[in-house]
Amino acid sequence: MHSLLFTIIALVVYHARAQATVTSTRTIALPTARPSNAFDVPPDFPSVGFETAFLPGYNNQFSDNLVASLGSRMGAKPIIRIGGTSGDIIKFDPGQAEAAKCVSTPCNSAAEFILGPSYFNALSRFQFARFSVQAPLTDGNPNRTNIIAYIKRAYEALGPSRVDAIALGNEVNWYENNAAQYVADAHAAKDAVTFSLDLGSSEIWEVVDTASEHASTGKAPYTVKGVYDAGINRDGRVKYVAEHYYQFDGKTLGIQAHLLNHTALRAKLANYETSIQYTRNIANGKFILSETGGPLGVSDDRQTLFANTLWSVNFQLYAMSLGVSRVTGVQRPEAKRSLWIPMSGLAVPGPRVQAPYYALPFIADFIGKTVSGNRGVINIDLNSAVLSAYVMFEGQTVARIAIVNLREYAGQGNRNAVKIKLNGIVGVNQSRVMRLHADAGTAAGGFDVNGKNITWAGQQWSYKVNQGKGHGTVTEKTLQVVGKVLELVIPDSEAVIVHLK
Repeated sequence: MHSLLFTIIALVVYHARAQATVTSTRTIALPTARPSNAFDVPPDFPSVGFETAFLPGYNNQFSDNLVASLGSRMGAKPIIRIGGTSGDIIKFDPGQAEAAKCVSTPCNSAAEFILGPSYFNALSRFQFARFSVQAPLTDGNPNRTNIIAYIKRAYEALGPSRVDAIALGNEVNWYENNAAQYVADAHAAKDAVTFSLDLGSSEIWEVVDTASEHASTGKAPYTVKGVYDAGINRDGRVKYVAEHYYQFDGKTLGIQAHLLNHTALRAKLANYETSIQYTRNIANGKFILSETGGPLGVSDDRQTLFANTLWSVNFQLYAMSLGVSRVTGVQRPEAKRSLWIPMSGLAVPGPRVQAPYYALPFIADFIGKTVSGNRGVINIDLNSAVLSAYVMFEGQTVARIAIVNLREYAGQGNRNAVKIKLNGIVGVNQSRVMRLHADAGTAAGGFDVNGKNITWAGQQWSYKVNQGKGHGTVTEKTLQVVGKVLELVIPDSEAVIVHLK
């Protein structure tokens, strides 16, 4: 039955592409040699995050299947971030039966929760992943007993090999008034945890996690450099510098202007470049975006559908081209823009896979599971608000090209397309093309959400079909290279990866 259903879907997708009308042509000149600024993107770049207090909601096979499906495409285990606003104000009660009990209203990410011992049962899942866990700084007044109560149990539940990092607070710029105050509180937390867990000199700490409202405007009360100058890494154990990113507030209408806009993305991410370069070149650390999303809040439901998928693809590609080492898509069980809704009985219907999840397998496949030679990614500046292109090297060779057509097609009327001419291809006579496609364009939510299907290279993910394991046959189209030029057509609201190896 599932095979027949997928065959029908594939035929409809093919027909839809055939109807797209080419309205423009764009030539993209590929680099003749690997540029010196090509970033060797880590294999664990794509990541998911769970709001701390809501971790028990993901303790099911459905969530495990989705993480494992992502991990199966990666050359390293994906990182799950457990953190967020609630992670700074949690308390622990060893006698509490409930995994997590909300003790303030409304019960959102800013609410206060008390955790019981069963909370940590969820960490025995997700064997396909490693974790970043957050030490609660308790609004700038470190409660060492509370910090140890949480981190020690999380560390023991995971085991040392599955702990990637321990974050020292969340969006600390909201409550730590200056760099010196944050550094003093962070070291108090570090010392308490180090002694309790006998960590020794482990390079394990994640710092700052600056709020998007500050990091993306360049108006944070203190900078990454300021935190280092104040001594955050005086013991040489900082592993990651983290900041947060949301594309826009979600209240202003206009998908094309605020979400599907490469110019807006470039302008906002430009505010992070000083932190990125300082972290990489001066501090010798890794810079990550540990909490990200398209809209911060959601007033237009279209923001939660395929438009957010396309934004996420383009955002992650551009971020890696700037030298970002990881991007984490944040979620809690009933957030409209989450990657998936893990259970039933919530304000947002579930369980279901949502459109933004599809960005993850796309990004994983662009990075590549096995490679010959060091990866290296660059952005090719097309000077366009609606078209972007990226090149992935393996060693000195162009291996893959990702192209994103951000022009919105909302499922009604004629679908336009751009013809792309990739110029300067050497050493190969043909290519394989994989497509991220939805017949309904930005109106698509996926099989579980509104029945308007999304496919990545012929595959899709659904709770209703097989609890998120992924199904369908990988579909690629072979195109010939003629005179060092490859031509392909990309409909509006679609993204592709062209494989040259």
